Amino acid sequence: MKEVSEREKALEYMLESLIKMLGKSNQRVDDLNKRVLQLESFIRETAMQNGAREKPGRLTIMN
Repeated sequence: MKEVSEREKALEYMLESLIKMLGKSNQRVDDLNKRVLQLESFIRETAMQNGAREKPGRLTIMN
């Protein structure tokens, strides 16, 4: 069986580390996206509730 060189071990370790980092980064992006969607929903609900009390057209929500 072929012996693995130190360089190959180091490259494998770096690749594994990058994959883990990417996974964590993707999770953070997903979490942030969920929070943004929650905030957008809250803003829409608030605008709808306030819409009856305020003049129409004062608040515009862009999608």
